[in-house]
Amino acid sequence: MTKKIEAAQFEGGVAVTGAAGFLGGVIVRLLAASGVRVHSIARHPVPAAAGVTSHGWDPTRDTGAPVPGLEVDAVIDCAAALPSRVADPVVLKQINARLVGGALDLAWRRGGRLIFMSSQSVYGRPTGDRIGTDTPLAPIIPYGEAKRDAEAAVTEAVAAGRLAGAAVLRLPAVVGPGAHDTFPAGTAGKLQRGEPVTVFNPDSPYNAVVAVEDLAHFAAHLAGTVEGLAVASPASDPPTTVRAAVEAIAAGLGCAASLNFEEAPYGSPLIDSGPAFALGLAARSSESVLFGFGQSLSDSQARANKACPGAGKTSMLANKE
Repeated sequence: MTKKIEAAQFEGGVAVTGAAGFLGGVIVRLLAASGVRVHSIARHPVPAAAGVTSHGWDPTRDTGAPVPGLEVDAVIDCAAALPSRVADPVVLKQINARLVGGALDLAWRRGGRLIFMSSQSVYGRPTGDRIGTDTPLAPIIPYGEAKRDAEAAVTEAVAAGRLAGAAVLRLPAVVGPGAHDTFPAGTAGKLQRGEPVTVFNPDSPYNAVVAVEDLAHFAAHLAGTVEGLAVASPASDPPTTVRAAVEAIAAGLGCAASLNFEEAPYGSPLIDSGPAFALGLAARSSESVLFGFGQSLSDSQARANKACPGAGKTSMLANKE
């Protein structure tokens, strides 16, 4: 059961970086609806809302720290430069280093807590049938390297006593309306367009997904509770198979799935979500999450069609950060 967010835990408020993005926006709205004073931080300030103070900070242009003088009880760091938007790997790593540096600066002004959104990409392409917190970090792409380096900076800050606590969350695919750059989002887009979906390792277990609402509640919970350093992968449980994952999205969308099956040259390890559940994650089953994702896209498309006839010709997955 999802734990209730207690606004009294955050007398000094919470800062959310990357507040204009998919995940950051959901967290801002969740905290504000719970009565928490929120400081949203993004390259371009988000529209004002009840309980939310909006700030602009662009690490590609601003040379100083974010929001001078701001002191909060916790920082939830959702900001990231993505490979799909920053092609130069050197620039990608530089921007991500600036982003985590800014989040750390905000968090340690008051000695508060930091929730850092990392990525499964820190593992690279691990061998074996399970990914756990003891799996060696061996990123194979610049984005994974940037997240690994950011994790090291967070770990160092906790060891130095600059933070009351920090959680490093190695995210799988996060889904909900507006999700992008993930296997479920790409699959949903193909299904909406009536295109066949190629499925690798169809009978391998799959749980590399979490609903954005479940993740938002988990992050907010940790922002008021985590002590020391915690590392976890907030994946869904129980798992399904890769084949059933695609079929669940199609069922939620209400469309037929045309599947091509192929064996990949590498396996599809299962994510050990045990540490995340021990920390308070309340996540649904993989099939439930993926069916709900497909259904939410279908519902959004139906609303768009009603408001603007002909809108159904455009995939809802075009709604990005």
